[in-house]
Amino acid sequence: CALPISPPLVVFSVVTGSPSLVVGLTSITALMSEAALGGHEYREANGEAAWTDLLGAFAVLVGAASLLFAVTGVANLAKNIPGSVKAGWKLGFALTVVASQAAGAFFSKGSQYAKVNCSLPQVGGGKLAGGAANMYRLGWTLLSPGHWSLDTVLIASLTFVIVMYGKQILTSALGRELLPGLEVVLATIAVTIFSLFMNYDGSIVGLPPEVPTSGDRATDLASLLLDAAAGWVWKWPWDLPFAAVVDRLSGWITATATVFAFAAVDFLAIISVEDAAPPKGGWSPTREMAGQGVASLASGIAGSGPVGGSLSRSLVATLVGASSPLTGLVCGIATLCLARPEVATLLAPVPKALLAAIVLAAVLPGVVRPKDVLKLRGGDAVVAWVTALSSVATDPTVGFAVGMGAFGLVWVVAGRRQKKE
Repeated sequence: CALPISPPLVVFSVVTGSPSLVVGLTSITALMSEAALGGHEYREANGEAAWTDLLGAFAVLVGAASLLFAVTGVANLAKNIPGSVKAGWKLGFALTVVASQAAGAFFSKGSQYAKVNCSLPQVGGGKLAGGAANMYRLGWTLLSPGHWSLDTVLIASLTFVIVMYGKQILTSALGRELLPGLEVVLATIAVTIFSLFMNYDGSIVGLPPEVPTSGDRATDLASLLLDAAAGWVWKWPWDLPFAAVVDRLSGWITATATVFAFAAVDFLAIISVEDAAPPKGGWSPTREMAGQGVASLASGIAGSGPVGGSLSRSLVATLVGASSPLTGLVCGIATLCLARPEVATLLAPVPKALLAAIVLAAVLPGVVRPKDVLKLRGGDAVVAWVTALSSVATDPTVGFAVGMGAFGLVWVVAGRRQKKE
């Protein structure tokens, strides 16, 4: 549904100073929220609507914690995070994105096919879970060509090649620079048309679910804007079950610690995005932390979870030439418009394999050759790799904690070695 997606984009665009930084509910924030709140068990016991309420309340609390970090200046401490930890976490972040998209580029039914057909091994009396399960499925996906859908691989490969090399080829052929991001638009149109001619039967974007309405609903622009202003609220903060969050997290002390830790680790995603595509004039941790705060507040009220910096969407924004913080505002309004039946019909046949390939084209180069990690030496390199591997094997919160612990250990060992010398 477009409603939970749009408000965070719109409010974030008003606060941020970064032209290509895009936030949203990402695979990272979803994994962290699921782990923190025990989402699977809670949904089974209480139902999907209750889980949406709980997630929304948690998002509002994370938003409030982020704003407190921004107001008190704590966000500026982000500048003191060791470079080796940031580089490793960024690589783990990118690997998680690749793992979330890879199945869509190889299987006609995407990640659902991998979840059904990939049997996870038993570890410690239970099935492999969390980040380790995602990495196992990624390995299984890449090493199981017998399960691949040739049509899906063809669509993903064509898209990948056009996005990666289309601009260079067209610029050379036409003898002049093209509009930024034109290759992405061309890939989307050309490959979608190609998929229609080949009668592609894999997963497609499809039509959005119908929203029940009472009475006649106008379809003019003024009515659309009125709906966007008043119709996006799932529940106002005073109606959200904060007591249930506290109970789920075993009391106020634990809940407070969890919320602030979540906000801090969540901010690492924004740091990673800014490092991957730094704005020309630099960036302000306080300002972007405030943006994370207001975006998470809006997300919770809209019935979704805490938001974070999206590496894939931000790199795609850079790819298409985003040059103003208003990118988020335009994206938010465009998302609402694209959800309209009149427009959504045009997007319905777009293969999801095409979308997965665009994300992979933006993120994969940084995984194949992680420059920030490869340039490190000695103890710094060890810290970076430990941070990356622990992030993808567990979750981002644990990965960051392990990385900081590894940095501290290396620092102590290096200090003792200097004293001996």
